[in-house]
Amino acid sequence: MSNELAIVRKENIDIIVSNAPAAYDENTISHDRCIAAGRAILAKMQQGMTDELDQQAATFIEKARKTVRKMNDKRSPLTKLFDEIRTTFTGMENDIDPTKSGTVPFLIQQERNRYAAKKREEEQRRQREALLRQQAEQARTKYRTDCDNDYRDSFRGHLDFYIDGLRGLFQDVTLDNYDQRLADIQNASINFPADYVQIVRSSAPLPVAGIIPVEELQQIRTASLSALLPTFQKEFELSMRNEQLRILQLMPSKKQELQRAAQASAEEAERIRKQMKEREEAEAKRLEQERLQREQQQRMEADMKAKQTEIGGLFDQASVVQPAYQPKTSVKKKLVPLNVEAFPEIITLWWTKEGCHLSVDELSKMFKKQITFCEKCAKDGEIIKSEHIFYQDEVKAK
Repeated sequence: MSNELAIVRKENIDIIVSNAPAAYDENTISHDRCIAAGRAILAKMQQGMTDELDQQAATFIEKARKTVRKMNDKRSPLTKLFDEIRTTFTGMENDIDPTKSGTVPFLIQQERNRYAAKKREEEQRRQREALLRQQAEQARTKYRTDCDNDYRDSFRGHLDFYIDGLRGLFQDVTLDNYDQRLADIQNASINFPADYVQIVRSSAPLPVAGIIPVEELQQIRTASLSALLPTFQKEFELSMRNEQLRILQLMPSKKQELQRAAQASAEEAERIRKQMKEREEAEAKRLEQERLQREQQQRMEADMKAKQTEIGGLFDQASVVQPAYQPKTSVKKKLVPLNVEAFPEIITLWWTKEGCHLSVDELSKMFKKQITFCEKCAKDGEIIKSEHIFYQDEVKAK
């Protein structure tokens, strides 16, 4: 700091103030005289070159170089002192500049950057874990819903099979087997099959692998079936009982029609049988339509429940609680080449996005180092053969 104080001492400032005008005046005279002499020679050269004039020009250029050195010697003490003063001031500024490597503010900023990166990583990990928990919970809820729907579909198919069996017995009734079919219908079991739990299987789509443990999936299926079994048993026995009673009520009238057909002429019997068949088909169609409507209603209710679950999951994702404190950060992608093969890819992307739109002058300035290297190669006879490149001889007088 003692050297810095010496630079700005009053006597040094006095030297600058006292010597600067004289140095400036002398350099101005040298400058003007050199320019005037050079213009006179340049005017003659533009009218036509001669060997004598070329020699005069060479002598002038050498004198111009010497004049530059003399002017530099006169102003150097002053400009050097100026530079030292400027260096002192800028040095103090640089010592506390957060953008300068190694300064205390820079080191503090680096510590803050590391801390911010750590906090950001922790927050991202927390959010990922929270999101995974929410996704797992949503997957559990959805899988449970899918299992419920699948078991319901399976049950309805099972119930329809038994009901179709009763209807098949009714459709197969003739005068010859009436008593047997009546007994079959009366004695048909309407109890829920005891082995249903062993034979039913869930075909509900599984969640994404790994999001829920396999053993938990089995637990969900078991819980779903266990919860539905009482309803299935009640619905099965009620539906079978109602269908059995409905058919038994129709049996006497069907017997009468069969008897009437047996006693009628062939043509009348055919008409009666046709009417019976049409009524039975119409009744079967009506029952099937009612069944489809019930299934559609149940499916709509299940879909609505699934959508509500999905919407609830979206709100759960949006409700991830932010930490109490999170440093303000700006994040950008910093490109880190891993090997030399990275640079052709970098240049290619830059060229397609920006480079191909620049002018020749802009690109020449940007690639000056590379162009100079190629010019050196040309001295050894290695040139680029291309319709886009021209090598021009540059001649300089010495």
